[in-house]
Amino acid sequence: RCLENFYNENCRLEERVRELEKEKVTLLKENGRVKSSLDKVNQLEVSLRKLTKDCSTSRAKIKNILQKINKMDFI
Repeated sequence: RCLENFYNENCRLEERVRELEKEKVTLLKENGRVKSSLDKVNQLEVSLRKLTKDCSTSRAKIKNILQKINKMDFI
């Protein structure tokens, strides 16, 4: 009787191990997708900072050009 209980418990634990291994595979795939998404977000943040800097630089250049045009004498 005791041996049967151990056998049943062993079968139950083996099934649980298989379930956990499947869950592990699923979580690893999900983790890969999350990491990929995070990398893309980081790239987008870098691009945004660069665009913001470029926009600021362009505004300064345009302002400078407009000031030069205003100082010119047109006849």
